[in-house]
Amino acid sequence: MLRGIVVLLSLLVLSTATAATRQVDGIAPSGAWYRIAVPDGWAPGGALVLYQHGFDFEQAHAAPDLGPLADVMLAEGYAVAATSYRQRGWALFSAMRDNRELLGLFGERFGAPGEIVPFGGSMGGLVALRLAEARGFPPVKGAYALCPAAAGSRLWDAAIDLRLAYDAVCGDAGALPTGAEPLPWAFDLDMIPTDLGDLADQARVLPALLPVIRCTGLGLPEGLRNGAMKRRLARLMAFSGITDEDFFITNLAYSTFVLGDLVRAADKLAGLNPFTTAGVDYGSDADIESSIARIGPDPEAAIALRLSSDFRGAIGTAKVLSIHTSRDQLVIPGNQDFLRARLDADQLTSAIVAEAAPSHCGFTPAEGLAGWEALRAWKDGAPQPGVADLQQACDALVADGDAEGPCRFDPDATITPFDAMVRPRPDPWGIPALPVPLPPPALKLPHRSGSRGVHATPAY
Repeated sequence: MLRGIVVLLSLLVLSTATAATRQVDGIAPSGAWYRIAVPDGWAPGGALVLYQHGFDFEQAHAAPDLGPLADVMLAEGYAVAATSYRQRGWALFSAMRDNRELLGLFGERFGAPGEIVPFGGSMGGLVALRLAEARGFPPVKGAYALCPAAAGSRLWDAAIDLRLAYDAVCGDAGALPTGAEPLPWAFDLDMIPTDLGDLADQARVLPALLPVIRCTGLGLPEGLRNGAMKRRLARLMAFSGITDEDFFITNLAYSTFVLGDLVRAADKLAGLNPFTTAGVDYGSDADIESSIARIGPDPEAAIALRLSSDFRGAIGTAKVLSIHTSRDQLVIPGNQDFLRARLDADQLTSAIVAEAAPSHCGFTPAEGLAGWEALRAWKDGAPQPGVADLQQACDALVADGDAEGPCRFDPDATITPFDAMVRPRPDPWGIPALPVPLPPPALKLPHRSGSRGVHATPAY
């Protein structure tokens, strides 16, 4: 990929159900790829949806998808644009700058929008939330966040806990390779395979984690797993609160490959550790409590991770509609706690979709469309939708043949609190809370989803 200059620009004429659409793909000066689609009739001052893709561990090599609702949004008169981000993986360090760059490119060609609507799923859901509170963008009246990673930096506490608990449980039975001191638990960059784009793909992940197979028997037929393997796997799954083996493998991939990239990459934390296990209560497993490595953070790294990753809720009068699948074991439903704690009730509709089997972002087309239409009406002056309203709207879409169901919005849903799943951290180093609002910047749902259809065939 050539960087630093726009070297690819294609203008296509597409069609939606009701309107012709102009589409532009290109490479931004930062090296991020982008895609912009504008329906006929859109004029400067119109609304622009900024779609945010989910986590992708592969470096972008083509223009990003515009999301699962692009055709609907274009037919409704919205322009839609997306950036690949200049960073792979946890792209929160550059995502605001990448979206500002995208907005500038959009304005140069089509004129400035009067409103942006941030929309995304998984990591992209967090980016959408951060856009709603970021400075230097057009007004945001509403944001749509599907299964958002709203815990931000706290998500990585679960990753470091699992990484170090693995060492405590497996020991010599399946020792993972170590990275450079003083952070041996963080893989060096040259230890991370270059073809791991989809971390839900066991055929790629497990061969790259052979010690995990030796320790736990994961990937082996049940009959080939000995008793010691089964006991170690059961302990690790109980420790992490994960009940699904496929999700457990994916979480291990995040705790090894992605954690190494986050800590080691020069465009992220550049070899500094933001994590602590000192003083954390691991008493649910006495052996892990007594033997897990106790590490402390570099304050600068901890602040950098928080500053780039955490949603503070400073969104003015904007409205947020967020939905989560009930049994997600990658971005757990407890992420909704961070929205409910930071936003006023009259600014947030937070809904759970009840599912029979675990999925990550496994919404049906009708559920995703019902949420979008509810947000669209609400941000433009309609009454705030409740969970029962979402279910009713979803049922109507299915009944009219406009989208496939089923519809599973659960008005009585409860979620396990995030801190009951991810052990809280003491903060004895006195790292200060981050300011609100944010300071100015210093410087594929079958698109690219959080894990590209993990453990289901989700529409999102």
